[in-house]
Amino acid sequence: MKNKESLATKLIKLHSVNCNIVFESMFINGRFDVDTNTIYINKNLVGKEFLLTLFHEINHAIYCKKMGADIYKQDYELEMERCIISNLDPYADNFYEQEAESFAKRQTNLYLERN
Repeated sequence: MKNKESLATKLIKLHSVNCNIVFESMFINGRFDVDTNTIYINKNLVGKEFLLTLFHEINHAIYCKKMGADIYKQDYELEMERCIISNLDPYADNFYEQEAESFAKRQTNLYLERN
């Protein structure tokens, strides 16, 4: 666990998002809490799945920092509503989730190529 904590802290700093990181047992891989500026990661994740999740949540933190917590939270919720109204999946079809997935894949591939 110590290695993952160290790597997570390094990658968070590298992306200039000063947020907290918490490892815990979860039913999901991870989440970003806008209100506390905290990334939560499932402590059982390893390897590529860990990296994909961490980078996904870092992307949410980047948007939050760029837009401000209140505006990001409001816009994320509006995006969810847009999906629901359009009969789309509020998570899978959400702009911010798609951006986070794309970012996570790119960053994970770059990290794995270099290390």
